[in-house]
Amino acid sequence: MTDPDASLAVGQYTKIDRTRVPALIAQYLPVEICIYYQVVPLALDTDSLILGMVDPQDLAALDYIGKMLAYSQISVEPIPITFEQQQDLIAYYFSHPPDPAEVAQLQLQVQANRVTREVPAPQPPSLGSNTSPLAKQTSPPATESEETVQQLLNSMLRRALDERAEQIFVEPQEGTLCRVRYRQQGILRDLFKELSESVRAKLLASMKRMMMLDPALIGEAQQAEVERMYKGEPLVLQLRVIPQRSREGAILNILRGEALQKYQQHQNNSRVVETLALAQQAHQIMQQLQVALSSTVEKLKQYPSPPNADWSLMTETLAAIQAQAQMIAAYQQDWEKLCSGS
Repeated sequence: MTDPDASLAVGQYTKIDRTRVPALIAQYLPVEICIYYQVVPLALDTDSLILGMVDPQDLAALDYIGKMLAYSQISVEPIPITFEQQQDLIAYYFSHPPDPAEVAQLQLQVQANRVTREVPAPQPPSLGSNTSPLAKQTSPPATESEETVQQLLNSMLRRALDERAEQIFVEPQEGTLCRVRYRQQGILRDLFKELSESVRAKLLASMKRMMMLDPALIGEAQQAEVERMYKGEPLVLQLRVIPQRSREGAILNILRGEALQKYQQHQNNSRVVETLALAQQAHQIMQQLQVALSSTVEKLKQYPSPPNADWSLMTETLAAIQAQAQMIAAYQQDWEKLCSGS
Protein backbone atom coordinates (compact mmCIF):
# COMPACT_ATOMS: atom_id res chain seq x y z
CA MET A 1 0.00 0.00 0.00
CA THR A 2 1.43 3.35 -1.02
CA ASP A 3 1.84 6.05 1.60
CA PRO A 4 0.08 9.19 0.31
CA ASP A 5 2.63 11.33 2.13
CA ALA A 6 5.62 9.29 0.99
CA SER A 7 7.16 11.76 -1.46
CA LEU A 8 9.69 14.32 -0.30
CA ALA A 9 10.92 17.30 -2.31
CA VAL A 10 14.71 17.43 -2.02
CA GLY A 11 16.58 19.67 -4.43
CA GLN A 12 16.54 18.26 -7.95
CA TYR A 13 14.97 15.04 -6.63
CA THR A 14 11.41 16.25 -6.31
CA LYS A 15 9.89 12.79 -5.88
CA ILE A 16 11.97 11.03 -3.25
CA ASP A 17 9.97 8.04 -2.01
CA ARG A 18 10.56 7.93 1.73
CA THR A 19 8.95 4.48 1.97
CA ARG A 20 12.23 3.13 0.58
CA VAL A 21 14.33 4.87 3.24
CA PRO A 22 13.86 2.25 6.04
CA ALA A 23 15.18 -0.58 3.82
CA LEU A 24 18.09 1.55 2.61
CA ILE A 25 19.02 2.37 6.20
CA ALA A 26 18.73 -1.28 7.21
CA GLN A 27 20.98 -2.42 4.36
CA TYR A 28 23.54 0.34 3.93
CA LEU A 29 23.73 2.78 6.86
CA PRO A 30 22.71 1.94 10.45
CA VAL A 31 20.30 4.54 11.80
CA GLU A 32 22.71 5.59 14.57
CA ILE A 33 25.27 6.49 11.88
CA CYS A 34 22.58 8.52 10.11
CA ILE A 35 21.78 10.35 13.34
CA TYR A 36 25.44 10.94 14.19
CA TYR A 37 26.47 12.28 10.79
CA GLN A 38 23.07 13.91 10.04
CA VAL A 39 22.59 11.98 6.80
CA VAL A 40 19.95 9.67 5.35
CA PRO A 41 20.02 7.38 2.27
CA LEU A 42 17.30 8.48 -0.15
CA ALA A 43 17.54 6.22 -3.18
CA LEU A 44 19.73 3.80 -5.11
CA ASP A 45 20.68 4.92 -8.62
CA THR A 46 22.38 2.00 -10.42
CA ASP A 47 25.62 1.73 -8.43
CA SER A 48 25.31 5.03 -6.53
CA LEU A 49 23.61 5.71 -3.22
CA ILE A 50 21.78 9.05 -3.23
CA LEU A 51 22.68 10.39 0.21
CA GLY A 52 20.86 13.33 1.76
CA MET A 53 23.24 15.35 3.93
CA VAL A 54 22.56 18.30 6.18
CA ASP A 55 26.18 19.31 5.53
CA PRO A 56 27.34 17.98 2.13
CA GLN A 57 30.81 19.39 2.89
CA ASP A 58 31.29 17.12 5.91
CA LEU A 59 34.40 15.31 4.69
CA ALA A 60 34.61 13.05 7.75
CA ALA A 61 31.10 11.79 7.09
CA LEU A 62 31.76 11.25 3.38
CA ASP A 63 35.03 9.43 4.10
CA TYR A 64 33.51 7.07 6.65
CA ILE A 65 30.34 6.36 4.64
CA GLY A 66 32.43 5.84 1.50
CA LYS A 67 34.44 3.18 3.31
CA MET A 68 31.27 1.49 4.53
CA LEU A 69 29.80 1.40 1.02
CA ALA A 70 33.04 0.14 -0.55
CA TYR A 71 32.05 -3.26 0.76
CA SER A 72 28.85 -3.04 -1.30
CA GLN A 73 30.73 -1.71 -4.34
CA ILE A 74 28.58 1.42 -4.65
CA SER A 75 29.56 5.08 -4.57
CA VAL A 76 28.03 8.05 -2.76
CA GLU A 77 26.17 10.88 -4.44
CA PRO A 78 25.51 13.51 -1.76
CA ILE A 79 22.71 16.04 -2.07
CA PRO A 80 21.79 18.77 0.43
CA ILE A 81 18.77 18.39 2.68
CA THR A 82 17.58 20.47 5.61
CA PHE A 83 17.90 19.35 9.20
CA GLU A 84 14.10 19.18 9.39
CA GLN A 85 13.94 16.87 6.36
CA GLN A 86 16.60 14.60 7.82
CA GLN A 87 14.78 14.43 11.16
CA ASP A 88 11.47 13.71 9.41
CA LEU A 89 12.99 10.77 7.51
CA ILE A 90 14.65 9.37 10.64
CA ALA A 91 11.29 9.57 12.43
CA TYR A 92 9.69 7.78 9.48
CA TYR A 93 12.25 4.99 9.83
CA PHE A 94 11.40 4.53 13.51
CA SER A 95 7.66 4.46 12.78
CA HIS A 96 7.87 2.20 9.70
CA PRO A 97 10.11 -0.88 10.15
CA PRO A 98 11.88 -1.92 6.94
CA ASP A 99 10.21 -4.52 4.73
CA PRO A 100 12.27 -7.76 5.00
CA ALA A 101 11.58 -8.59 1.36
CA GLU A 102 12.88 -5.23 0.20
CA VAL A 103 15.98 -5.58 2.38
CA ALA A 104 16.60 -9.06 0.94
CA GLN A 105 16.34 -7.64 -2.57
CA LEU A 106 18.93 -5.00 -1.73
CA GLN A 107 21.21 -7.68 -0.29
CA LEU A 108 20.99 -9.64 -3.55
CA GLN A 109 21.92 -6.48 -5.43
CA VAL A 110 24.92 -5.99 -3.14
CA GLN A 111 26.08 -9.52 -3.81
CA ALA A 112 25.70 -8.99 -7.55
CA ASN A 113 27.77 -5.78 -7.41
CA ARG A 114 30.51 -7.17 -5.19
CA VAL A 115 33.81 -7.89 -6.92
CA THR A 116 35.88 -11.01 -6.30
CA ARG A 117 38.16 -9.32 -3.77
CA GLU A 118 35.91 -8.44 -0.88
CA VAL A 119 36.61 -5.15 0.83
CA PRO A 120 36.28 -5.40 4.65
CA ALA A 121 33.65 -3.16 6.18
CA PRO A 122 35.11 -0.37 8.34
CA GLN A 123 34.90 -0.47 12.09
CA PRO A 124 32.37 1.91 13.68
CA PRO A 125 33.88 5.33 14.42
CA SER A 126 34.73 6.32 17.95
CA LEU A 127 31.87 8.61 18.79
CA GLY A 128 33.01 9.62 22.25
CA SER A 129 31.61 8.97 25.73
CA ASN A 130 27.91 8.40 26.29
CA THR A 131 27.93 9.53 29.90
CA SER A 132 26.41 12.91 29.08
CA PRO A 133 22.90 13.30 27.68
CA LEU A 134 24.37 15.61 25.07
CA ALA A 135 27.31 13.35 24.18
CA LYS A 136 27.78 11.00 21.21
CA GLN A 137 27.80 7.28 21.90
CA THR A 138 30.52 4.68 21.41
CA SER A 139 30.23 1.58 19.24
CA PRO A 140 26.83 2.15 17.59
CA PRO A 141 24.69 -1.01 17.55
CA ALA A 142 23.51 -2.50 14.28
CA THR A 143 19.84 -2.59 15.24
CA GLU A 144 17.39 -0.35 17.03
CA SER A 145 18.14 -0.38 20.76
CA GLU A 146 18.07 1.84 23.81
CA GLU A 147 21.47 3.19 22.70
CA THR A 148 20.01 4.09 19.32
CA VAL A 149 17.11 5.92 20.93
CA GLN A 150 19.64 7.70 23.17
CA GLN A 151 21.14 9.07 19.96
CA LEU A 152 17.66 10.21 18.95
CA LEU A 153 17.30 12.02 22.27
CA ASN A 154 20.73 13.63 21.83
CA SER A 155 19.72 14.84 18.37
CA MET A 156 16.49 16.29 19.76
CA LEU A 157 18.31 18.09 22.54
CA ARG A 158 20.97 19.52 20.25
CA ARG A 159 18.39 20.94 17.88
CA ALA A 160 16.25 22.36 20.70
CA LEU A 161 19.27 23.91 22.42
CA ASP A 162 20.78 25.29 19.22
CA GLU A 163 17.44 26.91 18.34
CA ARG A 164 17.07 28.18 21.92
CA ALA A 165 13.83 26.33 22.57
CA GLU A 166 12.14 26.75 25.94
CA GLN A 167 10.31 23.41 26.16
CA ILE A 168 10.16 19.95 24.58
CA PHE A 169 6.89 18.01 24.59
CA VAL A 170 6.58 14.24 24.19
CA GLU A 171 2.91 13.74 23.34
CA PRO A 172 1.31 10.30 22.88
CA GLN A 173 -1.31 10.44 20.13
CA GLU A 174 -4.36 8.34 19.39
CA GLY A 175 -3.44 4.84 18.30
CA THR A 176 0.20 3.87 18.71
CA LEU A 177 2.02 6.99 17.54
CA CYS A 178 3.76 9.77 19.41
CA ARG A 179 4.57 13.35 18.46
CA VAL A 180 7.52 15.38 19.76
CA ARG A 181 7.39 19.18 19.60
CA TYR A 182 9.34 22.08 21.01
CA ARG A 183 8.38 25.64 21.92
CA GLN A 184 10.52 28.41 20.46
CA GLN A 185 9.61 32.01 21.36
CA GLY A 186 6.07 30.91 22.12
CA ILE A 187 5.63 29.01 18.83
CA LEU A 188 5.24 25.22 18.80
CA ARG A 189 7.33 23.43 16.17
CA ASP A 190 7.57 19.75 15.28
CA LEU A 191 10.64 17.70 16.04
CA PHE A 192 9.06 14.37 15.08
CA LYS A 193 5.48 13.91 13.95
CA GLU A 194 5.22 10.12 14.05
CA LEU A 195 7.27 8.02 16.44
CA SER A 196 6.26 4.43 17.14
CA GLU A 197 5.11 3.20 20.53
CA SER A 198 8.34 1.28 21.15
CA VAL A 199 10.44 4.36 20.40
CA ARG A 200 8.21 6.52 22.65
CA ALA A 201 8.71 4.10 25.56
CA LYS A 202 12.48 3.95 25.05
CA LEU A 203 12.67 7.72 24.60
CA LEU A 204 10.89 8.29 27.92
CA ALA A 205 13.23 5.79 29.59
CA SER A 206 16.28 7.65 28.21
CA MET A 207 14.90 10.98 29.42
CA LYS A 208 14.32 9.53 32.89
CA ARG A 209 17.87 8.18 33.07
CA MET A 210 19.18 11.57 31.97
CA MET A 211 17.34 13.14 34.92
CA MET A 212 18.37 10.41 37.41
CA LEU A 213 14.81 9.01 37.62
CA ASP A 214 13.86 5.34 37.68
CA PRO A 215 12.98 4.28 34.10
CA ALA A 216 11.20 1.18 35.43
CA LEU A 217 8.67 3.32 37.31
CA ILE A 218 5.85 3.72 34.80
CA GLY A 219 2.39 5.20 35.25
CA GLU A 220 3.22 7.57 38.10
CA ALA A 221 3.86 11.30 37.96
CA GLN A 222 7.56 12.07 38.32
CA GLN A 223 9.65 15.21 38.13
CA ALA A 224 13.29 16.08 38.46
CA GLU A 225 15.72 18.92 37.85
CA VAL A 226 19.39 18.88 36.83
CA GLU A 227 22.00 21.50 36.01
CA ARG A 228 24.00 21.17 32.81
CA MET A 229 26.42 23.11 30.60
CA TYR A 230 25.97 23.40 26.82
CA LYS A 231 28.60 25.19 24.75
CA GLY A 232 29.81 27.00 27.84
CA GLU A 233 26.33 28.20 28.85
CA PRO A 234 24.70 27.05 32.13
CA LEU A 235 21.31 25.36 31.84
CA VAL A 236 18.68 23.96 34.14
CA LEU A 237 16.62 21.08 32.73
CA GLN A 238 13.29 20.29 34.40
CA LEU A 239 11.50 17.08 33.43
CA ARG A 240 7.88 16.35 34.29
CA VAL A 241 6.59 12.87 33.39
CA ILE A 242 2.84 12.85 32.79
CA PRO A 243 0.97 9.52 33.05
CA GLN A 244 -1.72 9.08 30.40
CA ARG A 245 -3.46 5.75 31.06
CA SER A 246 -0.96 3.04 30.09
CA ARG A 247 1.28 5.48 28.22
CA GLU A 248 3.41 8.37 29.39
CA GLY A 249 4.10 11.81 28.04
CA ALA A 250 6.61 14.37 29.24
CA ILE A 251 7.47 18.06 29.32
CA LEU A 252 11.11 19.11 29.46
CA ASN A 253 11.64 22.75 30.44
CA ILE A 254 14.91 24.35 29.35
CA LEU A 255 15.98 27.32 31.46
CA ARG A 256 18.84 29.48 30.24
CA GLY A 257 19.89 33.12 30.01
CA GLU A 258 17.36 35.59 31.44
CA ALA A 259 14.83 32.84 32.22
CA LEU A 260 17.45 30.99 34.24
CA GLN A 261 18.41 34.18 36.11
CA LYS A 262 14.77 34.83 37.04
CA TYR A 263 14.34 31.23 38.16
CA GLN A 264 17.50 31.35 40.27
CA GLN A 265 16.39 34.66 41.80
CA HIS A 266 13.02 33.12 42.68
CA GLN A 267 14.77 30.09 44.18
CA ASN A 268 17.08 32.34 46.20
CA ASN A 269 14.12 34.35 47.50
CA SER A 270 12.41 31.12 48.55
CA ARG A 271 15.58 29.97 50.31
CA VAL A 272 15.80 33.27 52.20
CA VAL A 273 12.21 32.91 53.40
CA GLU A 274 12.80 29.30 54.50
CA THR A 275 16.08 30.23 56.22
CA LEU A 276 14.41 33.12 58.05
CA ALA A 277 11.65 30.82 59.29
CA LEU A 278 14.24 28.30 60.51
CA ALA A 279 16.27 31.06 62.15
CA GLN A 280 13.20 32.26 64.04
CA GLN A 281 12.50 28.72 65.23
CA ALA A 282 16.14 28.28 66.21
CA HIS A 283 16.04 31.58 68.12
CA GLN A 284 13.02 30.42 70.12
CA ILE A 285 14.65 27.06 70.86
CA MET A 286 17.89 28.76 71.92
CA GLN A 287 15.94 31.01 74.28
CA GLN A 288 14.32 27.94 75.82
CA LEU A 289 17.73 26.26 76.09
CA GLN A 290 19.21 29.34 77.75
CA VAL A 291 16.44 29.38 80.36
CA ALA A 292 16.83 25.66 81.02
CA LEU A 293 20.62 25.93 81.35
CA SER A 294 20.35 28.90 83.69
CA SER A 295 17.83 27.11 85.90
CA THR A 296 19.92 23.92 85.93
CA VAL A 297 23.11 25.75 86.89
CA GLU A 298 21.37 27.65 89.72
CA LYS A 299 19.87 24.46 91.14
CA LEU A 300 23.21 22.66 90.96
CA LYS A 301 24.83 25.52 92.87
CA GLN A 302 22.25 25.17 95.60
CA TYR A 303 22.10 21.37 95.68
CA PRO A 304 25.33 19.86 94.31
CA SER A 305 25.06 16.25 93.13
CA PRO A 306 27.67 13.76 91.95
CA PRO A 307 28.19 13.68 88.12
CA ASN A 308 26.68 10.88 86.03
CA ALA A 309 26.88 9.76 82.37
CA ASP A 310 24.63 12.61 81.23
CA TRP A 311 27.18 15.26 82.25
CA SER A 312 29.69 14.31 79.53
CA LEU A 313 26.89 14.10 76.95
CA MET A 314 25.71 17.58 77.95
CA THR A 315 29.23 18.94 77.62
CA GLU A 316 29.68 17.44 74.13
CA THR A 317 26.29 18.71 72.98
CA LEU A 318 26.95 22.25 74.17
CA ALA A 319 30.38 22.19 72.48
CA ALA A 320 28.72 21.13 69.19
CA ILE A 321 26.16 23.93 69.52
CA GLN A 322 28.95 26.41 70.11
CA ALA A 323 30.82 25.20 66.99
CA GLN A 324 27.65 25.47 64.92
CA ALA A 325 27.12 28.99 66.23
CA GLN A 326 30.59 29.93 65.00
CA MET A 327 29.81 28.53 61.55
CA ILE A 328 26.54 30.46 61.47
CA ALA A 329 28.44 33.62 62.37
CA ALA A 330 30.79 33.01 59.41
CA TYR A 331 27.83 32.53 57.06
CA GLN A 332 26.33 35.72 58.46
CA GLN A 333 29.47 37.64 57.48
CA ASP A 334 29.23 36.21 53.94
CA TRP A 335 25.58 37.22 53.85
CA GLU A 336 26.35 40.77 54.94
CA LYS A 337 29.05 41.07 52.25
CA LEU A 338 26.58 39.92 49.57
CA CYS A 339 23.93 42.35 50.78
CA SER A 340 26.41 45.24 50.79
CA GLY A 341 27.58 44.34 47.28
CA SER A 342 31.27 44.20 48.30
